[in-house]
Formats: sequence, structure tokens, C-alpha cells
Amino acid sequence: MEYIRSLIFVLTVLVGMIAAPAYPADELFDSATASKHMDQGIAFLKAKDFDAAVNEFNAAAEIAPEAEAYYYLGYAYYMKSRKVDGDSRRMSRENFEQAYEIDPNFSPTRYKPAEPAPQQAEPSATTEPVTPQPDVQQPPTPEQPKP
Repeated sequence: MEYIRSLIFVLTVLVGMIAAPAYPADELFDSATASKHMDQGIAFLKAKDFDAAVNEFNAAAEIAPEAEAYYYLGYAYYMKSRKVDGDSRRMSRENFEQAYEIDPNFSPTRYKPAEPAPQQAEPSATTEPVTPQPDVQQPPTPEQPKP
């Protein structure tokens, strides 16, 4: 009798597990909204609207504090600091550090900003270009063999 009760209990549990609805695991962060903020921030970076990009990346970092959000936030502050102020440079450094603290191996994938090539100075009218002089070979000394 005890055996039959145990068997019925086990079968009831198994049937209950099979019939239980499978719910998707809830995400810890709202990654879809954070992704929209990231895309909008990247669009602002490309348009060189760094203040708006900072706002979007800040929103993305608040929703989903991931390395990518902090990296791009740092980059937006960096670009802003090149034109505006030194406080942005400090914020840039802090956000880059936060990104690499979260993921030391992070590498941007959505947008890889290219640094503009340094501008070369225009040659002035007073300076003449230097032309290379050919090497003058000295005659061999008695200790040196001839080539």
C-alpha cells in the first residue's frame, strides 16, 4: 500500500511539472529600452551633438548598467571635452574606467569612432623644401678592403 501511494505521488508531481506553463525568464534590466537609447546616442554622436549623446547614454546606463553604455558615455564626454571644458574630460575618464571595471575585455561593436587625422601644417612660402643629398662615399682607407 505504501508503495502505491509513493508511486501516485511521484506521478502526480511529474504530470504537474509537464503541465506547468513555461514562462520566459524575466530580464534583470529593460535591455530593449536601453538599446533604443544606445542607438539614439550613437546617432547623436555621428551628428556631433555631444550633449544629446551624453543624455541618451546616461539614460541607457541608468536602465542597464553595462560596459557598452559607460564606454559610449565616456566617448561622448571625451568628444565634448575637446571643444568645451575640462570637467568633461574627468567624466570621460570616470566612465571609461567604469566600463572596463564591468568588462575588462570590452570592445565597442555598434560604432567604432575614428579619430580625425591630425592636420598637417601647410608649408610656408619662406621655407624651402629640403632635398636629400646623395651619400658621398669616401675612398677606402688602407685598413679597409675595397668593396
